[in-house]
Formats: sequence, structure tokens, C-alpha cells
Amino acid sequence: MVLTIAAGLTDDRALLDRIREGDTSGAAELFERYAPAILRFADRLLADRAVAEEVTQEVFLKLISRAHQYDGRAGVSSWLFAIAANACRDRRRRDRRAPVIPLDGLPDPPDRTEGAERGLLDRERKDAVRRALNALSEEQREALVLARYHGMPYSEVAQVLGISVGAVKTRIFRAVETLKSHFSEGERAWNAVN
Repeated sequence: MVLTIAAGLTDDRALLDRIREGDTSGAAELFERYAPAILRFADRLLADRAVAEEVTQEVFLKLISRAHQYDGRAGVSSWLFAIAANACRDRRRRDRRAPVIPLDGLPDPPDRTEGAERGLLDRERKDAVRRALNALSEEQREALVLARYHGMPYSEVAQVLGISVGAVKTRIFRAVETLKSHFSEGERAWNAVN
């Protein structure tokens, strides 16, 4: 597994080197690899699929125009998520919109065997989680989404957000405590870790 991760990092960096040399096909390959995750991230932060798609395109345009700024301290994927986080912040500031994170940004395929009652319960649960996430600060929401929904280790979340690992832990702890509090006040039971 370590070899696969190391090979992926080397491969990403080789693609970035191709972009630096003017070969934009490297950007196309990185787009294929990372656009779905960047889109999900942006959609959860912006709560608007069309705007999230625009931001995702902006991220990859910035990848091409700023490839020379990549310093190699973090993985290429971390660098792309940092660009995406900044682009989302810029878009929210520009649009002066309240930040919202929809959990159904990329809907799950419908289960044909699922009854209407189960579907309603699932929708209610997603809505309850969305309301709870909306109660978090922007900083807590970003850290939680990167760590829990994108599976990034705290060290990588810290690199993406430009903060210390301790700050990441604090933000996620406070986010989880806020979510626990929210769900203990009448919402259905929920485990923030799952």
C-alpha cells in the first residue's frame, strides 16, 4: 500500500512537472483523478452545485496558471484542496452567502428495493445532519468535511487549511461537541464519527 501511495504522489508530481513544461495534458489527467473529490468538497461548502462546478473549474485553471508555485512540501492533492478551500472562501465572500453544506451534493443512486418509508427516514436524517452542520462555524465545518467526508489525516487537513495540527484537532473536537449537543436536544441519535 505504501508503494501505491508513493507511486501516486510521484505520478501526481510528474504530471505537475509536465504542466510546468507547458504540456496541459498533465492537467487533464489530474482533473480526471481529482475533480470528483474537489467538486464534492466545494458542493458541501457552497451548497450550490452550479457554483461548485464553477469553483472546480477555477481550481484546475489555477493549477495550470500556478503550477510553478507548487513547492512540493505537501502532496498535489493537498495543494489542490487548499486551492479549492480558498476558492470557496473567496466565492462565499463575493456572493455574501450563508455557508451551507448539503450532504446529498452527489446523491446516492436510488435503491429500487427500498420502501417509501425508508427513503423518507433517510431524507429526514440527511436534513437533520445538514441543519446540525449549518450550526458549525465555517472553520469547524471545513476541518470536519475534509477529515470525515474526504478521509484526510489531520496533518493533511492542517496543510490544506494553513493551520497547525493542534488547531485541526480543536476545530474537529468542537464541531463534534456541537453536533452531539445538537442531536441531544431532540434530534434523532447520531454518531459524528460514522
